[in-house]
Amino acid sequence: MIPDVLKGFMVLVFVFIPLERMFALHGQKIFRVGWQTDLTYYFTGYFIGKGVLQVLLVFSLLSLQTVPVLSNLVASQPVWLQFLEAAAIADFCYYFAHKLLHTVPWLWKFHAVHHSTTHLDWLATVRVHPFDQVFTKTCQIVPLYCLGFSSEVLAAYALFCSGIAFLIHSNIRIQFRFLKWLIATPQFHHWHHDDSPKFYNKNFAAQFPFIDLLFGTLYIPKDRMPERYGLEISVPTNYFKQLVFPFKIRRHFPFLNKSQL
Repeated sequence: MIPDVLKGFMVLVFVFIPLERMFALHGQKIFRVGWQTDLTYYFTGYFIGKGVLQVLLVFSLLSLQTVPVLSNLVASQPVWLQFLEAAAIADFCYYFAHKLLHTVPWLWKFHAVHHSTTHLDWLATVRVHPFDQVFTKTCQIVPLYCLGFSSEVLAAYALFCSGIAFLIHSNIRIQFRFLKWLIATPQFHHWHHDDSPKFYNKNFAAQFPFIDLLFGTLYIPKDRMPERYGLEISVPTNYFKQLVFPFKIRRHFPFLNKSQL
């Protein structure tokens, strides 16, 4: 029997590699710089993410109390409405968690690992430091547990969240037209990875651009995409060196301060 983690990887390979070959935004190799590191992140991140969700579930059952009025209201709604609500609530929470990752210096050192990639594609999605992964998943999922959303809704949201994440990092030039204002696309998220710090405070949401529109951080220019990605400093390309990078870096490097928000 093929493990779920490998099944998921095979699906992503067969979906995104052909798309990135046929509709490439930037001419780059499949096996570009850092692909081995990102492949390691994919498999380690899968088990870390699964473990985090299980721990959060147990913790929420033991320590956190749902609000009966709200949980009953949620349970009384059709599943499709629960899904939309869960997705919106989780992305609002992610927006502010993501902004903290960019504004709090010690958090930024962890999140900088994700921004260190100089080639965006579907596999670059998973270059996330374990602490960053735990922090953002906690901020997204705990509120949904507390509000009493069902496990089916949470599973559907997790699948939706993962699919969008791989899409917005992918190296494709497809024009999503009006959809780019409704759902996150490469046109939306690639600017967040531009190598210029002036774009670090743009497009924080994970799925819904309207959240950035509400808070004045939306940036989707017409007919333009970033040319370069990454950071102004050098981050090791080795997986294990990236894990210790946040603890070893001493000097300051570009992150957002309050004047940039």
